[in-house]
Amino acid sequence: MTTTLLKQNISKVINSIEDKIFLEAVYIIVSKKVIEMPFESGESLNYELDKRRQNPKKSISKSYSWQLVKKNSSKP
Repeated sequence: MTTTLLKQNISKVINSIEDKIFLEAVYIIVSKKVIEMPFESGESLNYELDKRRQNPKKSISKSYSWQLVKKNSSKP
């Protein structure tokens, strides 16, 4: 089962539970897990961010006008 599917299924089950004590217990477990999992970017992400930071300095950044975005998004 994919992570997305698991999250959707958990959400459906949680939404159907009316037991306040059980829901509080689940909340405590989930919130502790979030605290234990700090964000780690990794070398590949750091490399990509460093590369993108250099783009404006080298004048190679891409930018689009709002009109161009609207025009391209309406194409079939």
